[in-house]
Amino acid sequence: MSEKWVQAWGQAHSALSFFYYPSCEKTYRMVIKSAIQGKRIKLELSNECAKNDVKIGSVTVAKCNKNGDFIEDYEKITFKGEKTFCIKKGEVITTDVADIEVEVGEYFCVSIFVEKGALRSGNLIDNVELITVKGDVTQTPKIENQRRTRDGVREFASKVLKMYFHKPIPIVQSVKLLNETDAKSIIVYGDSISQQGYWTNMFSERIYNEFPGKYSVINKSIMGNRLLFDYNKRFFCKGLFGIGGMNRIQRDILSYSDCEYVILALGTNDFLQYNTIAAPKSEKPTVQQFFDGVIEFNEKLKKDGKKLIVFNILNFGEAIDSRPEKEAMVKEFNQKLMENKHLFHGVYDQASLVVNPEKPNCTKKEYLGKDYIHPNKKGGKIVADNVNLDWFR
Repeated sequence: MSEKWVQAWGQAHSALSFFYYPSCEKTYRMVIKSAIQGKRIKLELSNECAKNDVKIGSVTVAKCNKNGDFIEDYEKITFKGEKTFCIKKGEVITTDVADIEVEVGEYFCVSIFVEKGALRSGNLIDNVELITVKGDVTQTPKIENQRRTRDGVREFASKVLKMYFHKPIPIVQSVKLLNETDAKSIIVYGDSISQQGYWTNMFSERIYNEFPGKYSVINKSIMGNRLLFDYNKRFFCKGLFGIGGMNRIQRDILSYSDCEYVILALGTNDFLQYNTIAAPKSEKPTVQQFFDGVIEFNEKLKKDGKKLIVFNILNFGEAIDSRPEKEAMVKEFNQKLMENKHLFHGVYDQASLVVNPEKPNCTKKEYLGKDYIHPNKKGGKIVADNVNLDWFR
């Protein structure tokens, strides 16, 4: 019988752009609450979007409390038997296996000391605590986060763009546990609306409470991401919006046999981003092209034994880049999706939950952040609370 490895945590990598970590000797400690059981661990480490090689000086894993303080002795994680190793530019590696006994609901932490190399590959994902400290403290039981200069860049961007940017999580692409309880993963595949965590983290908590130990929810969303197009190279945030949903399906979904369900929450940027500083007018899709893309996406998953749940697109009529023709395309796609919901494992009409009845092309402002695109905590909660959990039974 083959071993069953299940993702306890994972993310989709894109270029960190202005949010990257310059080269310096620093430890990165990720604190993860496990939704599944496991007795061994291995990591996927990615340098895919980098301009340089990265030298790893040490990696450890330990059970901990929610603050990242060790509660048991640490274990070293190696690559090809070596404690110190290099991840080449553009490379993704899988570490050797280490022993760790993790039960459902317990915390564990992964500590990585980067000896040399700027970290440009990762994601600004908000579902894990990251502690950063200068020097090699991978074996130190208790550490405190040290603020970095570039945190100011992130905070400034949040203020100017009126959207939330989480502290970037570099290097780690996937944390896998050897599972003995037939657990599965649910992959959320979206853009910044999902990446920010306002609905995804609450949804993950609902899944955890309803199906303890059965599923881990893995958020593989990328800000600015589109289904049909990769990031446009003319945009000054080079690579931040990632390769398109159709082109990253093998990397982020199909290569993981533990995945049983996929939630597709892309489309906002396909219809909103064209003819802006982020993408040219030539990248305007038709509704039929986008719908055909969703159908093709579904067929790829079905061939791999995975089930697709499609979220329709939230109305963005109050957003600065909105135009009547863009709003009309969203309305047409949402209607087309509902008319063809029998083609998918599930279709979720989130737009109707939060629509402004007085302005049907808009979402109620009480559910939105200051940019009038991204849901706030209240909007995230109503979306998360109304996902049909029967789809996962």
